[in-house]
Amino acid sequence: MTAEATGRATAGEAGLRLIAEHLPDLILLAFDPGLEIWAATGAALRARGWKAGDFVGRTVPEVGRAADAAIVEAYCLAALRGECRRLETTGNKDPSRLWAQFFVPLPDDRGAVVGGMLIARDITDHRRAERQLLASRRQLAEAQRIAQVGSWEWDLETDELAFSDEFCRILGRPPGLRMAAADVAELVYPADLERVEAEMARMRTDPTPFAVEHRIVRHEGAIRTVLARGEGVVDTDGRVVRFVGTDQDVTDHRKAGADRRRLLNRVYEAQQGQDRRLAADLHDGHVQSLAAIGFKLEQARLRLGASGSPEVDELLWQVTKDLSAEVTSLRRTIGRLRPLVLVEDGLEAALREEAKSACNRAALVSCEVISELDGRLDPVVETALFRVAQQALANVVDHAGATHALVAIECSARGVTLRVSDDGCGFDPDHVQVLADIAHFGLIAMRERVEALGGRFQVITAPGDGTVVEVRLPLTDPIERWEP
Repeated sequence: MTAEATGRATAGEAGLRLIAEHLPDLILLAFDPGLEIWAATGAALRARGWKAGDFVGRTVPEVGRAADAAIVEAYCLAALRGECRRLETTGNKDPSRLWAQFFVPLPDDRGAVVGGMLIARDITDHRRAERQLLASRRQLAEAQRIAQVGSWEWDLETDELAFSDEFCRILGRPPGLRMAAADVAELVYPADLERVEAEMARMRTDPTPFAVEHRIVRHEGAIRTVLARGEGVVDTDGRVVRFVGTDQDVTDHRKAGADRRRLLNRVYEAQQGQDRRLAADLHDGHVQSLAAIGFKLEQARLRLGASGSPEVDELLWQVTKDLSAEVTSLRRTIGRLRPLVLVEDGLEAALREEAKSACNRAALVSCEVISELDGRLDPVVETALFRVAQQALANVVDHAGATHALVAIECSARGVTLRVSDDGCGFDPDHVQVLADIAHFGLIAMRERVEALGGRFQVITAPGDGTVVEVRLPLTDPIERWEP
C-alpha cells in the first residue's frame, strides 16, 4: 500500500489487509468511486511476483480479463451502491487458474459507501479437490451399490444417525435419511431389536470393532437380513464420540446358503439311504452266505475227524478262521455304512463308539472323547462330522502308529469345531496332497465334504510330530430360524 492509501484505510480495511497478507491464495484490491485501484495487497499477489504498483492507479476492469471487463465494471458499480456480487473466472495471465472474485462495498467511519473492494481468491486447487472428492463419492456410491453395502455414521454427541444413499436404498427409504438413535427401532425386525439395542448400548462406551447380523424391516414391509460392521472414534480424552460402519444386505446370500444346505441334506439323505440299502444287502446276502460256507467247512472238518490227514484238518481250520475274520471285517464295513448309533443316539455317542473301536483295533493306550455338545445338531452337520472323525480315526489305526488319540468337539453360538489328534508318526502334508489319489488318508474326501457345507478343513502335522485333523462347520443357517 502507498502512504496515501494507508491513511485512507479504516480499521476494518486494516483487518482485511492482515488476513490477505496471511492467506496464500488471496488478493485484495481497494478502489474509489471512479473504479481506480488505490490499494493492492495479499500473499497471492507476492507469490506470483506481482507488486502493488502493477495495480495501483489502474481501474479494476483493466487488470482482469478483457472478456470480463463489462461485467467487472457492473459489479464494481453495484458495490458502490452497497451491494455484493460474486464472479468466478479464469486468470488473465494464466488461464489455467480459477479465481473467485467478491465485489463488496467499502464504507467510511460513518457507514457511507466511499469505495469498493475486490477480494480475489485462487480457488483452482479447491475446485480440483472438490472434483476429486465428488468423483470419489460417485465411485464409493457405485461400489456400495454393486456390493449392496451401505454406510452409516452415528454421532454420539447429537445421538443422530446418518445413512448413505445405498443404505437408504437397502432400507427402502429416500436418500439423505437421518434419524435419532432412539428411532432405530422402526428399522429393526422386532425379534432382533433387543440384541441390536444391547449392542448399541455397549457401543456408547466401547469403541472396539463389532459385527452383528440382524434383520431389518423395509419401508414397504419386506424383511431383509444385513451384516452390520463398525468401530468407534474417540477424542483426545478417550471418549467415544462417534461410530462409523457399514451394513451389507446378505439376504440373498443367506437364502442361497440355506437352499444349498437343504439340497445337500437331500443329497446326504439319498446317500445314507443308499448306504443303508447296501448294508442290508451285504448283511442279508453276503454275510449270511459266508456264514453258511463257514458252517459247512466246520462240518466237513468234523466229519473227516481222525480219518483225515492232519494237513487237511489244519488247512480246513485255517480257512474257517480266515472266513470268520472276513465276516467280522464285512460286519465292520456294514456298521460304517449304517452307523445306527448316530441316528438313534447322536454324534457324541457315535464318536465314543468309533473311538472305542479304534482303540481296540490299534491297541492304543487311550482314545478319549471330549465333547461340549448339548443336544443334537443339524443331521447334515452331525453326519459330516462323524464321517470326518471316522476317516481320521481309520487313518490313526492304519497309518499313525500312535499310542494316544483324542477326539474333541467345541461348540459356540455360530459353529462347531471337531479335532482328531494323535501322537503318532505324522507325515508331510504336501507330499500326501500330491499323492492323495493313491494314499489312504482320504484327505480329499474329508475336505470336500466339509467345504461343501461352508466349513473349513485343516490338517496340522509334520513327520514325527503327530497329526491334528481340524474341522470348523457353521451351524444351521440363521435365516432358516428367522423366517417369520
